[in-house]
Amino acid sequence: MRLVTAAKSLLLKRPILVIFDVTRLCNQRCRFCNIWRGESRDMAAGEIVRQAEFLKKLGIGYVFLQGGEPTLRPDLPEIVDAFIGREIKPTVITNGILLKDGLARKLAEKRCNVAISLDTLDAASFKLIRGVDSLDLVMANLENIAGIKPRRGNWAVTTTVTNLSTLEEIKRLEALAGRLGLMYAIRPYVHVAGAAGRRDDCLLYRDIERVVEIFAYMRDRARKNNYLASLVYEGHIDWLRGKPMPGCDALARSLVMSPQGLFSPCLEFTSESVPWEEIRGRRAAWLERCRICNREHPCFYNCAREIGILWRNKWRIALTLPLILGQLARHRNFF
Repeated sequence: MRLVTAAKSLLLKRPILVIFDVTRLCNQRCRFCNIWRGESRDMAAGEIVRQAEFLKKLGIGYVFLQGGEPTLRPDLPEIVDAFIGREIKPTVITNGILLKDGLARKLAEKRCNVAISLDTLDAASFKLIRGVDSLDLVMANLENIAGIKPRRGNWAVTTTVTNLSTLEEIKRLEALAGRLGLMYAIRPYVHVAGAAGRRDDCLLYRDIERVVEIFAYMRDRARKNNYLASLVYEGHIDWLRGKPMPGCDALARSLVMSPQGLFSPCLEFTSESVPWEEIRGRRAAWLERCRICNREHPCFYNCAREIGILWRNKWRIALTLPLILGQLARHRNFF
């Protein structure tokens, strides 16, 4: 049913994904993030249930539960259930520090995806990037998660590739994820106007082709077991090389919901979050702002951009459908 609803929304150019900042509080101080610097007025679980009902009516099929750090909320399992109960597939995006046995087991029992951020295996680099000395905690939690079976959702390790990243370390992180029975994905370091991504000279790319080599490696690997992801990595490579980007799909494919239940088209407009009625009433003006933003400083956040890539490659996907279905059967549903 969720896939049917999502397909209908795609055809009608309606959002299928909501990025929900469950809280803006965080237990890390990442150099590439500005979200934790603001205050956070979080909805209670009961209000989130009402919002989930509303999002279901909008045709939303997927939600990213992120922050800040969503595991700081002790009612996170209830929040996950609020969306699952409305046929909206949740993905918890966490730094893994608080993903200890009790919480991990609760999430593993639910049809919920979990993405655990891990950018390096070097303790000094981890502290430099994430602002806290907690690599050992994350690694201990990952080792514990490997022993939790079954996990009803897809669990993954995700890496933000910065200037400090090397292909050799990406391969080590990929091998770690494989040993633990987790999927593995990488994302580029993004900074725009500063509402979400923060510019940091230490992390800025200096040798683009060296970074492209990392994404090309992941693209080639994905073609063998996750063709859909390989299309996204192709988009990453084009973006890194400064090629003209297709139109941003913010608002047309995805929305951002603030901790208070207000909305904006994109992470870069969260300081202007408003009630849904104002988004709907000024849709044309918001879409124009997204077009201008995409022209002046195109980004590659993990939201509407990826949905747009897959949608624009729909005929290519159709031609490779037997391959994709085989990959889904062997490696589970990627979404």
